[in-house]
Amino acid sequence: MSKSLSLDLEWARPIAASRADKRTLLLIHGVRLFHRQGVNGTGIAEIMDRAGVGKGQFYHYFASKEEFICEVVRYAMSYFLRRAASHLVSLARLEEWDAWFQPFVELALIPDFLGCPVGSMALEQCASSTAVQATVAEQMHLWIGAMTQGLQVFKATHGLGDGFDPESMAHDLAADIQGALLLGRAIQSTRYIYAVRERHRQALQAFFA
Repeated sequence: MSKSLSLDLEWARPIAASRADKRTLLLIHGVRLFHRQGVNGTGIAEIMDRAGVGKGQFYHYFASKEEFICEVVRYAMSYFLRRAASHLVSLARLEEWDAWFQPFVELALIPDFLGCPVGSMALEQCASSTAVQATVAEQMHLWIGAMTQGLQVFKATHGLGDGFDPESMAHDLAADIQGALLLGRAIQSTRYIYAVRERHRQALQAFFA
């Protein structure tokens, strides 16, 4: 059985006001509220209220809502990669595929099928803010890079030739995972993320045929 990473904890469990500095509290509440309500459906005043931070203190940390959104995107991806890095950077055997893929299953299992917070914010904001678009692109490349590392280990372990391109597969995986999480949120189902897992397992297995 794949080990659970409890990726939803940062989005779900109660936050003790004493556990983090005010800037971090704002970012955590920003992730939660943007993820659940959308960026456009969430006012800065609501985030400040949840974090117990005044307007002057908020603007001490962030020059604008747009800058805050960018920092929330960075915080969300950093949290995900910290939790998932030990899984993603190494994939030696096909038998380890389910464990390697587990972080993406757990994104699909976040309560109410909320999926990836970065993907959700990207879908809503990239068309209207070049700064957010650039930040999302930067963070998605970090994620794709982590997957590429794991697939490079797989290639080296099995001596696969030039026909196996870890970076290209990582990009394809990223597209499929984000699509599966979006559909899963819309239809309230995990079937799509499991289908992506099985399809890419078969793609890997094909290199041994």
